[in-house]
Amino acid sequence: MKTDLLKKIFCAALPALFVMLPARAQHDPAESLLPPPEKTAIIVIDMWNFHWCMTASERVSAMVPRMNAVLKIARELGMQVIWNPSDVVTSYSGYPQYEKAIAVEHHKTPDVRDMPATKFTATVGGCMCGPGFRCGGNYGWDGMNPDLVIADSDLISASTDEIYSLLSERGITHIIYMGVHTNMCVYGKPGAISFMWKAGFDCLLARDLNDAFTRYDPASGYTPDNGTAEIDGNLQAAGIRNIHLGDELKKLGRWKSAAEPVDYVRFTPWGKPDRPYLMEQATVVTLTAPWLEGTEIRYTTDGSEPTAQSTLYAEPLEISQTLTLRATAFRKGKAVSLPGLARYVRMLPEQPPKPDVYLEDLSYITNGYLKSVPMCLWYPERWKSFEGKPLRLKGKTYARGMGFLAPSSVQYEIRPEYRRFVALAGIDENMIEKNNGRFVAMHASVIFRIFIDGRLAAESPVMRITQEPWRFDVAIPPGSRHVNIACMDAGSCSMFDLGNWVDAGFVTE
Repeated sequence: MKTDLLKKIFCAALPALFVMLPARAQHDPAESLLPPPEKTAIIVIDMWNFHWCMTASERVSAMVPRMNAVLKIARELGMQVIWNPSDVVTSYSGYPQYEKAIAVEHHKTPDVRDMPATKFTATVGGCMCGPGFRCGGNYGWDGMNPDLVIADSDLISASTDEIYSLLSERGITHIIYMGVHTNMCVYGKPGAISFMWKAGFDCLLARDLNDAFTRYDPASGYTPDNGTAEIDGNLQAAGIRNIHLGDELKKLGRWKSAAEPVDYVRFTPWGKPDRPYLMEQATVVTLTAPWLEGTEIRYTTDGSEPTAQSTLYAEPLEISQTLTLRATAFRKGKAVSLPGLARYVRMLPEQPPKPDVYLEDLSYITNGYLKSVPMCLWYPERWKSFEGKPLRLKGKTYARGMGFLAPSSVQYEIRPEYRRFVALAGIDENMIEKNNGRFVAMHASVIFRIFIDGRLAAESPVMRITQEPWRFDVAIPPGSRHVNIACMDAGSCSMFDLGNWVDAGFVTE
């Protein structure tokens, strides 16, 4: 009797089961894949204001407009936004969003299931700028990108147990992750995918709002966009669903990107005027617009904003001269991206010769007024940095040179036998010895200038920490009387604006 009864119950339920099982395959493309908003949190990993790799840093900045637009809608839908800036979370001490988070009653994060085996197949380079000068490592970031909008209802936390407690307290069951870098921080930092998945949460990845740290190989056409797509695919294969948040919000009638562009054309490598990409000979620049389908990219090299009539981008560009590259994406003649730019600066292709007469062996001319009030000028240090430490540039220590603190300058008499002024110049790197530059390395920015008889003879672009030293080899016109060696502040007005002139001096006959 029991067997017959169970058989009847099973047969009666079978049609309903048959409908339920293939539901994923029968999903209506117009139906949103977003989980219930009241059960969903968005966790944003890192999104720092600086990275040692300039291309990585600019790719973070490029995501900010789209991220702000998405998060605004997510809050309106009722989703909880949690910022997880990991290394720099204490920079938000005193923010109500941080203080609310650390006040939560902590509960130990459980391990209720194993994280699916995840193999990241994209290779990682030291930086994402590709061939040429590599960006030197440091931890200069001290906060999240300043253009990100942090709402009053948001929370800020970087602790696994804290985030687990915050989510549990609010009855959250689903987490959508966005931020950088996917194969490292978004996956493995405290509070990130690997921890929350094991705690039992349904973890999803915002495909249009994450970026992996991979590499750039223009010879093969492999870009950081390719690397991110590959990493996203690895997570999808491991069971972490990828969703395109812009598309999902569009299905709900909440996404109006066509009216207000929220994406930039991406440049690789990507320098900016306040942190230009330096090159010896030439570099190959790739332009992409991964979330702007059906568009064409137009660009200019003369400083003007691109129009629908500007040069059409068809293949990677070889750039061999100093210039500012601007690019915009168009669809049917209408700009559908934000206007973007990148700065590339060509330096001397060879190292300058060593001087016959070194600056530090000479006496400089002292300003008459400043001689009586020496506290009004930061005089340089000879044979050492301004702080009295070894002269260090791009990982190398120099025996000869002078250490400056910007803004400052010194003047020398030009002797008849002086024919050229030669030097290397850059930001002193002793600051990255302590915690690899934590909180300070990003702030140093200096411009080096040479004046002969009051006229600008040569200058560097804005120089930043761990960059290749700028190369000076300046001819001295016959009859010249004085040369001024200046170390200028480049806008940061920071006490970390420590500039070194090394192997600096005069070549004689």
